[in-house]
Formats: sequence, structure tokens, C-alpha cells
Amino acid sequence: MKTLLITFAFAAAFVSANPAAAQAPVSRTAAVSTAGLDLSTERGQRALELRIVHASSELCGTPSPADARGRIKLKQCRAELQSSAAEQARILVARAGSLEVAAR
Repeated sequence: MKTLLITFAFAAAFVSANPAAAQAPVSRTAAVSTAGLDLSTERGQRALELRIVHASSELCGTPSPADARGRIKLKQCRAELQSSAAEQARILVARAGSLEVAAR
């Protein structure tokens, strides 16, 4: 598996200043590539974590600096996405470790 997908449904208010849009939930997905990463190493695992952080930042959007509630929601969105993706990443890392052992 060369890619993991992270999906999150969140209020459109994260990406829109229009209060009417806040009523409709939005679901977005980001593909996080593991291509070029050796997940059996700490360096590869850290690189995957960084890719997940970047993807969560893209999915959750950016609130106005003056919007304190929006910044709180942004932190919650990123934390939930990263938590969700972390489980998929653990599975990939475990598979990479077992593949390394099997190759010996």
C-alpha cells in the first residue's frame, strides 16, 4: 500500500465565513503518499507523520486570525484528523516491520 487516506467531516464554517454555509457538513479526503518512505525506520515514520500533519492542515482550512472560536475548531479538526490517520499509519508501520523480518 503506497497511500493512506484520511477523511474528515466538518462544518463548512471552517472554510467559509458565510454563516448559512455552517449548516451543511463537508467531507473531504486527502491521500497521503508513503512512496519513497521506509516505514521500518524512525526517519521514514517521522516523514509520514509530517505528511499527515500537512494533509490535516490542508483539510481543516485556515480561520481568520481574529476568529478565536475558529482557531479552537481548527486545532480540534487537526487533532481528530491526525488521530484518525495515526491508526492507519500504525498499521502501515507494523506491516513494514513484518516485511523486513520476513525478508531476512
